[in-house]
Amino acid sequence: MQVAAVAWWDGMKFLSRALFLLFLLLGVLIAVSNTERTELSLWPVPHTVVLPLYLLVLAVLLLGVLAGLGLGWWAGRHQRRNARGRRREVERLEREVEELRSQLAAARPTTTPAPTPAAGPAPREQRAIERQTALVAPEPFKG
Repeated sequence: MQVAAVAWWDGMKFLSRALFLLFLLLGVLIAVSNTERTELSLWPVPHTVVLPLYLLVLAVLLLGVLAGLGLGWWAGRHQRRNARGRRREVERLEREVEELRSQLAAARPTTTPAPTPAAGPAPREQRAIERQTALVAPEPFKG
């Protein structure tokens, strides 16, 4: 199982690196092919900004990625809260288990009592055993 997990992890590392290089190449191609200047103005603001088109495209893509990461983080807040609560509960239970183990170790007698010799089964049980062995005992060979 561990070998398969390692192989899967290596495959994922390769895939993530390949995708990174692909997107890096795509970004370089956008930057090289879109060098014209673009004027950016926002309606309520009286100022305009002139910048290359590739910079505008990359800035919008970066804002989209950051917005997606932020929304993903915000959506996971319930799971993180539950995980924190469960981690605290596990820590509390582990402390309780250790406390109970120490109490059990303190309550155990330091010397173990000697085992009593086996006196054999009770008389009633002994008779039942004798009857059962008589039923299954082989008959002597008469030949």
